[in-house]
Formats: sequence, structure tokens, C-alpha cells
Amino acid sequence: MTCLSLILIPLNLIAIGLYMRARIKGDLRKVIVYQPGAVIISWSIAASSLWQQDTNVAFTVVVLVGMGIALLGDFLNLDMENPNVVLRGLVIAVVAYLTYGIGVTVISGFHPQDLIVAGPLLIFYVVFMRHLWPDLGDMRVPALIYGLVLPFTFWRASSCFFGSELSTLQAMYLSLGALSLYVGDIEFAIHTYKKRLQVMYGPILYAGGQLLIAVSTLF
Repeated sequence: MTCLSLILIPLNLIAIGLYMRARIKGDLRKVIVYQPGAVIISWSIAASSLWQQDTNVAFTVVVLVGMGIALLGDFLNLDMENPNVVLRGLVIAVVAYLTYGIGVTVISGFHPQDLIVAGPLLIFYVVFMRHLWPDLGDMRVPALIYGLVLPFTFWRASSCFFGSELSTLQAMYLSLGALSLYVGDIEFAIHTYKKRLQVMYGPILYAGGQLLIAVSTLF
């Protein structure tokens, strides 16, 4: 790890905590600072890997581009109770997460073991979509599309365990990050379309997921 990343990681954890508190209080004036702020720090952590020897530059570039697109959404998608904001957020997130998924696939390729992971993910997708379907209304088509993107991203991240282009630690942090993003969006879907949750961990899962993905570039 770089000296800069050792400073930025704890700073990011503080920003995530402040972001979580702002979301709980519904303070959008602070959310607009802490939400993109946390991801900017994560982006900087990933960028700092370029100063290391033996960095996988292609992988770092994929992370920087994908996270940069997600960051655009963080500035634009603050009021997630607004359906129009939600739809715009889905579009930006699709582009960002496909950048991660397709990018690591170009780097690491496909492997026979990928089928082991793909099966359970596809089954969960079908079951979860059936669970949400009666309550989605006009969001059915966007939900069907977006519902495939994050499991695809996690699937491609986990595939890196079976290749040689990324280290085991890189594959682990990347997979945990993608999984964190996925779980956060599952929680948001349940909250929005099925049952209002008293406490949501989405801010931690989203910003924490981006941090884990950024850290994966350091190994």
C-alpha cells in the first residue's frame, strides 16, 4: 500500500460514518457533501495505486473509470424518495457497474468455474424479481434490467479468483465490494417497493463497497 492510501482509508471510514448519520437524519445538505466525498476518497485511493511498482494499470483504470461514473450519480442522485431520481440513478449505476464487470472480464477472461457461481445468482435473481414484481408498477422493465447488472458485476468479480491476472487479495476485495453494492441495492429495493425499513444500511454498503473495490487495486 502507498503511504497516501494508509491516510485515506481511515479518512474514508470517517466520511462513511458521517454519510450514514446524515442519511439517517434525512439531512440532504450534508448528504450532498459526504456521499460524493466518500467516493472521491475511494477514487483517490485507487489512483494512488498507480504510484506502486507492479500495479496492474489496466485494472486500476477500469476501477477509476467505473467509480468516476458512479461519482457522477452521487452528485445527481441525492433524494432517493423521488421516482425520477431513482430512475436516473439506475441508468448511471448500470453504466458504472457494467464498466466494472466488463472491464475485469476483458482483463481476467472467462473460466469454467464461473458456472458454479452463475447458477445460484440466476436462481436468486428470478426468485427476487418474482417477489418484487407485484409492487414494481412502471418500474418493472428497469428493475428487470438493473436486477441483472449487479449480480453480473459480482459474478465477474468472483471469476477473478479462477484467473491469474489479479491476485487472490485483489479478487477478494473486488468481490466483497461488488457483493456489498449488490446487498445495498437489494435492501433499497425492499425498502422502496415492499416494506419501509426503519434503519437502512445502504450508505455503509454502497460507500463501503466502493472503498473495498478501491482497495483491491493496492494488492
